[in-house]
Amino acid sequence: MTRRRQGLAVAALLALYWLMAVSASPRVGVAVDEIAHLASGYSYWQSNDFRMHPENGTLTMRAAALPLLAMDLQFPPEDRPDWRRADIATIGRDFFFELGNPLDRMLLAGRAMIALFGVLTLWLVWRWASGLGGPAAGLSAVALGALSPTLLAHGGLVTSDIALTACLLAVVTAFWRLLHAITWPRLSLATLAGGAVLLAKMSGVLAAPILAVLILVRWLRAAPLPVRLGGRSRWLRKRSQVVAATLGVSVFVASGSLVLLWGGYGFRYSGFNAASTAADGYYFTWEQILGEEPLPPNDGESGVPSRVLASADPTGPSGMTRTIAWMRDHRLLPEAYLWGFAHTYKFSRARPAFLNGEYRTAGWPGFFPLAFLMKTTLPVMLLFAAGVALVAAQKVGRRRRCRLFHRLAPLLVLFAIYWAMAVTTKLNIGHRHILPIYPVVFMGAGFAAAWLLSAHVRRWGRFALAVAVLGQAVDSFAARPFYLSYFNILAGGTDGGWRHLVDSSFDWGQGLPDLQRWLREKEARADGSPVYLTYFGTDSPRARGIDVRRFADDLNDYGPRNYPTIPTGGWFVIGATHFQRVYLHLTGPWNAERETLYRSLAARLFDPDLRAGGTTPEAGPELLRDAQDFELLLFGRLCQFLSGREPDTVIGGSLLAFRLTDEEIAFAFGAPFEAIVPAAAQ
Repeated sequence: MTRRRQGLAVAALLALYWLMAVSASPRVGVAVDEIAHLASGYSYWQSNDFRMHPENGTLTMRAAALPLLAMDLQFPPEDRPDWRRADIATIGRDFFFELGNPLDRMLLAGRAMIALFGVLTLWLVWRWASGLGGPAAGLSAVALGALSPTLLAHGGLVTSDIALTACLLAVVTAFWRLLHAITWPRLSLATLAGGAVLLAKMSGVLAAPILAVLILVRWLRAAPLPVRLGGRSRWLRKRSQVVAATLGVSVFVASGSLVLLWGGYGFRYSGFNAASTAADGYYFTWEQILGEEPLPPNDGESGVPSRVLASADPTGPSGMTRTIAWMRDHRLLPEAYLWGFAHTYKFSRARPAFLNGEYRTAGWPGFFPLAFLMKTTLPVMLLFAAGVALVAAQKVGRRRRCRLFHRLAPLLVLFAIYWAMAVTTKLNIGHRHILPIYPVVFMGAGFAAAWLLSAHVRRWGRFALAVAVLGQAVDSFAARPFYLSYFNILAGGTDGGWRHLVDSSFDWGQGLPDLQRWLREKEARADGSPVYLTYFGTDSPRARGIDVRRFADDLNDYGPRNYPTIPTGGWFVIGATHFQRVYLHLTGPWNAERETLYRSLAARLFDPDLRAGGTTPEAGPELLRDAQDFELLLFGRLCQFLSGREPDTVIGGSLLAFRLTDEEIAFAFGAPFEAIVPAAAQ
């Protein structure tokens, strides 16, 4: 294939990826983080104020919100208490749903910008794979990546994971090239990429240990270093000269990256713009986020802490939080960046998580390995394994092997350090957190593909590669448009993924547009049974006009209604994340403690004398809390009843729908404890 044809083929694959990611948008509802990202990014541009959602950096949010500046949008005014206390949940909800802004256009524009980070990722994959393995490896790696449900899922959402992936691969690429030839263009690109990775996401700081190891790898290779910073070139041949020069450019890149980090926050320490409305603070105080004071409990609408939702804050001060506090006191980095970093660190130390029917707040070492095995397509996994085996099994001399591993060093170091971080972190809420390893996976698969196309492999090699690419395409189009919910066939397929992982690995609240379609079809069939919705996410069934009865889902999308909802027979549409009760503190089998609270609340709520007397200001909030808690406990009992039962259908890649009769509901809510809970679980 000529160079021109190869370039056209790569351009076509990159365009295909972008179109596939963006064109899925009309069917994909608002994912959990999208409101915060878009609303915050828009506020950064409009007010130069960084109080909103600073824990995700500024680059991704600014990039996503850039097209919104050309739209005639209404934004909540800055004189509101919600703005003063940086309440992004309320500000974002109003920006999306309450002010008449065009939701679909806003999402499409923001997602189209984020998809460009996916394009950059794949372009870098092609450069690496073709440089190391030839044109066939490069094209194969890009083709597999362009059809990857993982890259398509996160390239089509306004979140920061694909941006981090692109920027991390970019800084590794640019810095590695700089270590082998010092020129002004390479120095500038490495510095720009360094600043971008710090601004893309808080975990961008992982670039520092990766680049540090690459410096050591470069020192181990006794090769001269060309320096072209003026009119003539100079070659550094002594190891001491190479060490000094690489240290010098590393300091330059680090310093320039920090300057760009400050620039991302307007070269201002304070996260609040003095010209804007005065701030009451971030939505947690510094003392709370540093672990010096406990977080506030989860409150119901009454303002009285829920006995069901309340949870302890297990994190306290640590060496990291003390370091952050010292940097804050000395104003070494922008305040919003430090607060966001502290927030990310705090919630990575303890976070509710679900894996294969188990629940933990401290995570599992096997979470991400299992997530990789379940959510990566089989063709990519097989080709990647073959590519690793081929590289490891090459029969070459010691010198040539050293040269080979030196060329592969950036990829190996990136993969090893990021993977080590993943398996040791306690933050196990989403497969997306290992997205930065996927470029290396596609490159390894590309090496295997190139070998299958090589002259010394018989015709079966091309046939095997054709089957693999076809399988990748079939998997990709079968998952469309709900790429986020993809699970391979070994994990039970997409509709069964909720048994293994939820949250951003399956149900991130994206299913409401398809629920609307499903309800229209249901009405066309003249099915008059009620539909109860337990929704997990930040999209708004209320604003979308979805005609359902809300049940036990008051974590988001608040609206006036009576408590408790007492369901009858009908359809129960339940977000998979709530079905596994990850954030409801009703995890695991129904137990005797919950049964006791359930029975006592039922007696309290349905005692006519008590309800007639509960009208004082002091008693009113208590009764409302009891009603809300009772509804959550009803839901917990229902989930126990439904455990082991297959949903009748899965809607929108995230919503499990069950059809229940009046008799089944009566049993689920009224049967004795022993009839609901198997003896083995009691």
